[in-house]
Amino acid sequence: MRRNIKVVVHYPESEGDRIYFSTDIDMPAKDIFEYYRTRFQIEFCFRDSKQFTGPNDYQARELRKLNFAFNASLTSVSIAKVMRQRYYPSLSIGLQKSYLSNIYTLRRFFSKFALKPNRTFNNKLIKELFGIVAGAA
Repeated sequence: MRRNIKVVVHYPESEGDRIYFSTDIDMPAKDIFEYYRTRFQIEFCFRDSKQFTGPNDYQARELRKLNFAFNASLTSVSIAKVMRQRYYPSLSIGLQKSYLSNIYTLRRFFSKFALKPNRTFNNKLIKELFGIVAGAA
């Protein structure tokens, strides 16, 4: 690189070693670690947004509309992460999206056909439906 760099090695207990570096050699090691850890969280948010909320499918060309769509996408992912942390800690974001989509579809069926769901009878069917999603993931 032909530059001086500051290297920070992090040894977490539960994962493999992490190596971070910065071209700002005066920056404290703790700041380098915190900045990059935050940066990776932001990148995960962008990745999840692209995978699960469909920004690649937008047809808008106007900057204002695209700005709204991207903000809605990132907000959806943030809300999903909070819901996952609170209610579904063992699920991935993709599996959570599938579960919530299935729940929404079932509720639509029940409301459109004016059905009164029988929990005892439908419980097995609903578990099978969700099991298909879990098996596919």
